[in-house]
Amino acid sequence: MPETLIINRIEKIKRKICLQFLIGMLIVLSIFTFYYFYIDLKPINYFIAVFLTTHLFFVFVPLLLHFETFKPLIPVYLIYLAIFLYLDILYFWLFQQITVFLWGIIFPIALTLFFEKKTVIIWNISIFLFLCTIFIVAPFIPKDSLSMPTPSQLVMINIMTFVMSGCFILFFIYYHSQLDQIRESQFNNYKPEEEKYLSDSENGKFDTLYTGILQYFSDKKPYCNPDFTITELAKDLDTNVKYITQVIKIKENVNFIVFLNTYRINLVKEKIAQNDHNKYTLSYIYNQCGFRHQSTFNKVFKEIEGITPSEYINSKGKN
Repeated sequence: MPETLIINRIEKIKRKICLQFLIGMLIVLSIFTFYYFYIDLKPINYFIAVFLTTHLFFVFVPLLLHFETFKPLIPVYLIYLAIFLYLDILYFWLFQQITVFLWGIIFPIALTLFFEKKTVIIWNISIFLFLCTIFIVAPFIPKDSLSMPTPSQLVMINIMTFVMSGCFILFFIYYHSQLDQIRESQFNNYKPEEEKYLSDSENGKFDTLYTGILQYFSDKKPYCNPDFTITELAKDLDTNVKYITQVIKIKENVNFIVFLNTYRINLVKEKIAQNDHNKYTLSYIYNQCGFRHQSTFNKVFKEIEGITPSEYINSKGKN
């Protein structure tokens, strides 16, 4: 499957994820709003009603815009959602309820769908520290002005929280699987199109670009990111996908996917040479080197090295 088609397909799925999640949030907020007003749980009922109303704005964003257009708004929505969850968790923590913390699990699962590992780590740490301040703020909140839910009402709220947060977690896990399958097809089925190569007089440009690619791979180690694409490489080197495909084909006589995976396999071999396979699991090693699934790793390793990873490790052990 050509690179551009894969990227377009991934963007469509991410747009679909955003839309379905926002609609799901509308349904969940509507249910909680209705129940909180029904049991007259003040002031959380008014607060969630305001959040429900303002949430309608975000639903129209993925309906009207392409994913790349509204992608910069995702951090804005995350901040907005974190503030809502903060107040919601704070309210119920005053009554020693911990089930509401389940909503916080959504963040680390959802973030990995849209951001790179480094960004996900920064976001998760920030949100975690933000939510931890609840334990500092809670003692200063007077409970007298709040409506205290009855034990039966708390049971009902906890059941609703458990079921609905669980549905969202399963929702994101499902789409993680979908995106992984598409990326695997990129590695397993990608074949570069026939290119019209540049003339000999332009070999200097190819040499410069090739040197830039090698330097980039040496400095940045982008192959450790399982989601790294040729499009990102072209953007960072201020060139285009066609030229990178051409120069790798000319200099290495392989396509970009093989070129990328060769770096990954070499890193795996380097870690095996350092005896890392006796300190960590093999899955941990190939995950650190840019492979997400064992089946893909085994297939690529055998294609490049001619033997399976276990056979390679055994041969090194004998040597």
